Parts: sequence; C-alpha cells; structure tokens
Amino acid sequence: MPMTIEAAIAMLACARIGAIHSVVFGGFAAKELANRIDDCNPKLLVVSSCGIEPGKHIFYVPIVEEAMKFCTKIKGTIPCLLHQRLELDGKLCESKIPDNYHDFDQMMSEEKEVAECVPLKSTHPLYILYTSGTTG
Repeated sequence: MPMTIEAAIAMLACARIGAIHSVVFGGFAAKELANRIDDCNPKLLVVSSCGIEPGKHIFYVPIVEEAMKFCTKIKGTIPCLLHQRLELDGKLCESKIPDNYHDFDQMMSEEKEVAECVPLKSTHPLYILYTSGTTG
C-alpha cells in the first residue's frame, strides 16, 4: 500500500491482534514482490488499487496477480483486502478483479466490534522489514 491513512490503519490493526506484518514498496516488480510473498507466507494481503506518481497511476492489482504466478511456495490464492483509491474515480484497474479480493472500505464500515488487544511477549515480532540486499 502507498503512504495512506489506510496503510497506517492496517499496520496498527496487525499490531493490535498480534499479527506480523510486512510493508512492501509499491514500486517493486512482480518477481521481487513474489520473493517477499514466498518468504513471509502471508495469510492476507492488503492492497491499494493504485499508487500515484507524478503524471501517472500505477495499478497494483495486476502487479500482485503477476507476482502470485511467480510464487513457488504459495499454493492457491491468498485473500486480499483491496482499498480503492478515490483518485481513480471508481476505475479499479484494467483487468477483472479476482474473487479473492474483498473491499477494504466496505469491511471497515460494516465492522461494529473492536478487536481486543492481544497480549504478547516483548520478544514477539511486530513486522518483517525487507531492505535493499536483505532476505528479511
């Protein structure tokens, strides 16, 4: 996800329930994203519809879908929460959205209960950070 309030909400939600998260830069090519997905073995992907660069939009869904084809350790599909950026005026991407994508904003608006904080040891990991030249 790009630097949006929804990205911060997703990261804080993971911390609240004790889920380990990893933030991935939206400019990664599909093969690099696939390496990180394979390494993390995620249970859920949180994706924005696009990133906004000077003079253009970068559609993230096709990149994520291409990355999933390169994954070697992930079998099947991974559920995805998709945040529709308003800058696209309802245009999600050039291709059909797969069935494993769920509307981030709709799910947030329908949820009535607040998850309890999960107590964890101070040594429990909060996130996986990939930096240039590392494996996580």
